[in-house]
Amino acid sequence: SAPPSPAAALGAELDLDGWATRWRVARLAADAFSPERLDVSPSEAAWEAVSIDMTIPRSPDRPGLGLLLVEAGEQDGLGLVLLDGVAPGSNAASLAPGSILRGDVLVSARVPGGPVRSLEGLPYDATVGVLSSLDPAAGGAVLRLKRQRVRPALTVRLEFPEADVQAAAAAASGSDGVVAGPREVTLYAGANLRRSMLARGVQLNDPLARRFDAGIGTGDCGGEGCCCTCAVEVLRGGEVLSAQGTQERQMLAGFPRWRLACKAVVDKLPEGGATLDVRVTPRGFENFYGKEECDVNGKPLYRGR
Repeated sequence: SAPPSPAAALGAELDLDGWATRWRVARLAADAFSPERLDVSPSEAAWEAVSIDMTIPRSPDRPGLGLLLVEAGEQDGLGLVLLDGVAPGSNAASLAPGSILRGDVLVSARVPGGPVRSLEGLPYDATVGVLSSLDPAAGGAVLRLKRQRVRPALTVRLEFPEADVQAAAAAASGSDGVVAGPREVTLYAGANLRRSMLARGVQLNDPLARRFDAGIGTGDCGGEGCCCTCAVEVLRGGEVLSAQGTQERQMLAGFPRWRLACKAVVDKLPEGGATLDVRVTPRGFENFYGKEECDVNGKPLYRGR
């Protein structure tokens, strides 16, 4: 795959110490699909790693690769080796500009038709040993790198019922009240809307929501998609969320703009990110209930929707 442009890579101005803090090395346990392995990944959610494949031409007369490697850390058999560019006039220098950047990490190496040798998470000496073992007579060195870039983000802009806003103001002044939560949160692809919002202090608890599984009564189902306590109204940007399942469509049939936050997952985002505008606890907004559905004090009565 073509490497991201240098402008798309994070922190082009960073020195190697800065890059060392932006990668983390872990030993991943074996599972049903793969054996135990080492993994190098970004240290914060705002960044993502992309894989870059390339072939550095070599010959027996010019066997060197010309990679500038720097040991950034080693502990308990795990290592972090960073690339610091290429040596002038080397085989690697013949690649297109930007093919190898400071802060990139090596993932694997092989010769054409040969087995893949993993380099991810290896200490410096082991990394050099694998690269030195590649036979230049077999042709170029086929490398895979990882490079960090800004991860596309979803900005979720929240609207709260006026009663919740007033309660938040009361809480801030020292009175009792429920804090409405932040007005804006940032999420990334794969995030569950309910879990992410609760983790950031957004209250999702509609006391009038009906239990779908029992058919009667109200109450929080704990994120199982059997009630509507976490329902939100999507005002704009809903196309970035996962599609509704059959049960969610049935539960929200009368409210085409609503989503169950527990079932909504941030899907693939465009390169520049996106914005999602939602109303939290949509039943709490003014004029949702008609006068005939409220008690003498203007508070809504329970109803099965």
